[in-house]
Amino acid sequence: MNELPPLLTIEEVRRLIGRHRVGRDQLYKLARQYGMALGKRYLMPRRVVVALLEGRLDELELETKNPAGPGGVR
Repeated sequence: MNELPPLLTIEEVRRLIGRHRVGRDQLYKLARQYGMALGKRYLMPRRVVVALLEGRLDELELETKNPAGPGGVR
């Protein structure tokens, strides 16, 4: 998984996981919760994508959440 870039777009994550396995809206929800927004584009950190692929999203809840709030905007 180290070959993944540090930040992935929603579309890159959908291609990686498979379009039929996860919905676009669900990925945007995860990106708002754990990722960051740059303009109109949401980006997800590699660690979130790896946790999603390994079924460890619940562990991310235990880690510190984005102090800037949803979308990384303060």
